[in-house]
Amino acid sequence: MINSPTHALVRNIPHSYTDYYAKKNIEISYGLAERQHEKYIQSLKDAGLKITTIPSDETKPDCVFIEDTAIVWQSHALITKMNPARDGEQVAVEEVLKKTHTITHMPSVAKLEGGDVLHTENTTYVGLSQRTNSMGAECLKNFLKKFNRPVVKVPVDKCLHLKSGVTYIGDNTLVAVPGWFDMSLFDAENIIYTLEGEDAAANCMRIPNHLLVQKQYPKTANLLEHFATDKGLQFHILDTSEFAKGDGALTCMSLLW
Repeated sequence: MINSPTHALVRNIPHSYTDYYAKKNIEISYGLAERQHEKYIQSLKDAGLKITTIPSDETKPDCVFIEDTAIVWQSHALITKMNPARDGEQVAVEEVLKKTHTITHMPSVAKLEGGDVLHTENTTYVGLSQRTNSMGAECLKNFLKKFNRPVVKVPVDKCLHLKSGVTYIGDNTLVAVPGWFDMSLFDAENIIYTLEGEDAAANCMRIPNHLLVQKQYPKTANLLEHFATDKGLQFHILDTSEFAKGDGALTCMSLLW
């Protein structure tokens, strides 16, 4: 299993998260979001991860979605270039990572967000999306070259990030939304497709012997529970409703290494 992390970096939720989406007529309960975040962190702890928490930044409403700020591989970290509204969230993350990792920066013309980066056993996939351009993908390729990791570009036009519609759950298995990607680009042997009306269920997390899935999508969660049982995994079903309203999901809320 490629994803065998020991640490997770998470970030607290700013109160501005609810205010920001209220201006878009999206109602988010801060109290519920906080409780959901606490349960998410507890699941990471239950999976054996050591947690480091960064304080929230009220000037960055989406800063809880920390995955987008960096790509971490072994003892190295690539600090991303995010869309202008979120750029700057990386600063506090880099301050933590530089204590334990060698830091690499990207040129300003590049765009890359962590939600567009998907690792399987032998390959890293990068989504070419609204948030990641070809230069960003090339920066990722150069970053991973020292680890002999091939990088494959995947066009993304039906969702925000690559991992909004496909994630890797180990054992040569992907979870994906049918029809969203050219699945021939991927090297996994097995694909579990999300069921009708549950596209966002594709975002799952495999942490060695644990599988985390989202509660709001019960039909797909049932499929994934069968997978977990078959593979002898501990199954965690988490409510992420208040983060889904901000286009977030499970992988978005942590950086693992």
